[in-house]
Amino acid sequence: MGLVAAISITQNLYAPEVMFWAGALATVSLIFSLSIALLISESRYRDYWTSSTLEACSLPLLLTFVAIVVSRIILII
Repeated sequence: MGLVAAISITQNLYAPEVMFWAGALATVSLIFSLSIALLISESRYRDYWTSSTLEACSLPLLLTFVAIVVSRIILII
């Protein structure tokens, strides 16, 4: 009985609604992060630390966005 309960809990964690909202949040976060990076890159306050911090924040979001797009394309095909 424990294995069935664990499997049903795992299936509920990946419901389509949860995946949709997680993807939407990742996309909005990516847009926000890239916007901030663009604003700071044109600023006089730009230095190595800010650039590397913004790149470190943007790269995982960009990879998540690419994974979302690839999964949507696979679902359509």
